[in-house]
Amino acid sequence: MTMRSFVISLLVPLVCGTCLDGGVPPSERKNLENEHGDSYPVGIFVPDWAASWAANVLVATIVEEIFGYNVSIVKGTGTVSGYYAVSGCVDPTAVGDPGCGLGNATKHHIVMEAWTNGYPLVWETLQNEYPGVAAKNLGNMGYEGVTSTFVPKRVIGEAEQAEGIALQYFKYWNASWYQPSKYFESISAIPSGLTKLCSDSTSVMTDDATMRRHIVFTGDVDGLVHDSTSDAYSARCDDGHWWLSPSCRSNSTLCVPFITGGVGWGIEELMHKSTKLNMPMALGVAASWSAYTEFPFLHPKSHFYWWIPDPTFLELEPVQVVYPPHDKRLFSSGDLSTATVGVSVDKHVSRDLSILAPNVENFVSKILMTLEDMNAILLDQKNTTDSWRQTTCRWLHSNQHVWQSWIPDESQCFPGFGLYDTGLDDFTNHRVNTSNKIVCQACPSGTFSQLLEDSIGETYICVPCAKGKSQPLGAATDCNLCKSGEYQDEIGSKTCKRCEIGLYQDELGAEVCKSCPASTTTLGLGSVSQKDCGCEEHNINIDVSGSYNCVPCSEGLTCPLKSTLVDLQSGASYLGQQYTPKVQEGYFSTVLAPTEVYRCSSVAACPGGTPGTCNGGLTNTPCAQCRAGATWTGSQCEECEGWRQVLWVQDVTRRAA
Repeated sequence: MTMRSFVISLLVPLVCGTCLDGGVPPSERKNLENEHGDSYPVGIFVPDWAASWAANVLVATIVEEIFGYNVSIVKGTGTVSGYYAVSGCVDPTAVGDPGCGLGNATKHHIVMEAWTNGYPLVWETLQNEYPGVAAKNLGNMGYEGVTSTFVPKRVIGEAEQAEGIALQYFKYWNASWYQPSKYFESISAIPSGLTKLCSDSTSVMTDDATMRRHIVFTGDVDGLVHDSTSDAYSARCDDGHWWLSPSCRSNSTLCVPFITGGVGWGIEELMHKSTKLNMPMALGVAASWSAYTEFPFLHPKSHFYWWIPDPTFLELEPVQVVYPPHDKRLFSSGDLSTATVGVSVDKHVSRDLSILAPNVENFVSKILMTLEDMNAILLDQKNTTDSWRQTTCRWLHSNQHVWQSWIPDESQCFPGFGLYDTGLDDFTNHRVNTSNKIVCQACPSGTFSQLLEDSIGETYICVPCAKGKSQPLGAATDCNLCKSGEYQDEIGSKTCKRCEIGLYQDELGAEVCKSCPASTTTLGLGSVSQKDCGCEEHNINIDVSGSYNCVPCSEGLTCPLKSTLVDLQSGASYLGQQYTPKVQEGYFSTVLAPTEVYRCSSVAACPGGTPGTCNGGLTNTPCAQCRAGATWTGSQCEECEGWRQVLWVQDVTRRAA
């Protein structure tokens, strides 16, 4: 893997020394090591917001000081960059192509505070396209992320004390029955410079599509302005800065000011809710980020948009306004008058962390924090401005009863791992009644991980592969049966042995090989069938039914290994010419009795090869005659001419006289 993603990201230096009493010091910490021998620290990727820094740095401290690993913290950007980081993408913060699926070792292993459902399409795409390396979701951290509207606790208390009304519930905002504005500032008291003009081109209030949806779902045409020239709608803001809901549009002093930031986060929702729920609101967008974050402090009797967990407004102890329960059907249609749904804030890890450091993955899976826990860390950091390392360290010291429950039993092994006795420096099959420290290590080659249930609970031990099996890989959960042509007569083997010459094996998981029939052998190692057996050299199998009847080859026959009568007759073998039996040159055998060989008086007459083969047109046994009407010239049979026949007759007659 290239270091590009590390170079472009901010590597956050970690404080020297330790936070926890008895914590593993930096000099004694180790790196992860993968199957290729590559060594690197546990990579923690931090999407850049406060709660993310709090959660991830807290985890880094425990991984370093409890589990003894070196840690590198890499600053990311948003939620999606975290998805990419722990999915092995080379450049997770890149816009466009983050370099996923390139087969590189994952160097980012943990992302806390991941809003999984915030970008479901991206998450699902990663899972579908890169199933072998895509990030794993280990579940919720203990709270949900929420974006909604909030009111300072002080305002809620004043309303309860004065009238017994609970402004944290939408029904107490109904202008037909209540006057919530008496507990809030008037919009006339808010300087106009703090808010954008509604006509600002960057504001959602000028977005035609948004405004048209407002008409469709609320019928509030009076709350919009229509430009006949462009045929576009925008929000009606009589003073240029505030959009007033129908229940207070005729009297702005009855409107409760609501402030948000950005382009108008939550504006469309509040337009729908305030209109349909009869809530008297004046909606405005802060002129800048600083104006947005300062507004509730400058004007504490206000109603504002916010998300949790986040430290921005924590000092005000904001209380979320509860709207009608979320209606998925309405929301999907575009009607935003019910409550938004919370987003699960989760823990993501790399797919290979369970192999590299299963105890760390187990630890992350056990982490559960309440929203109050997170808020305490966020508020402490905001008030002290200390580093996240210092802040989370204080929380760890004050809340040992919380985080110690996250630390897994070191002897609780996962599949692929087994109990290891650090005192004996060897694997063991028990963890009860021993004074030695028992931990988990990946099972070595030649073994597999097997479930063990004891008085403590469930764990795993490393068990040697049985005879007939092997396992070349480490961290295996089973052993492989030896293949055909192989065997293994020992336990704990990394590989299987090949059957020796003269042996074969046609079954899986064999402890020994089978012997070839008598007088037969094989060509080489690893034979997989009895059909691989054949007669030894200088012998030939004269059984044509598929059995074996090896007999010695007579003079004049060449019989290589695995010779058969069928191959002798056809002049070919599936093994090639070097394994084809044949009649030698100067010898002859008939087709009907191919193994009965005759020596020829003339080498030229008997070329050898397949039975019944003669040169020059000779016939009979052994290539001794020309056919009738032909004569042997010394190299071939030729047809006799008439004069030759007369001379022959005369010669015969003379000899007779």
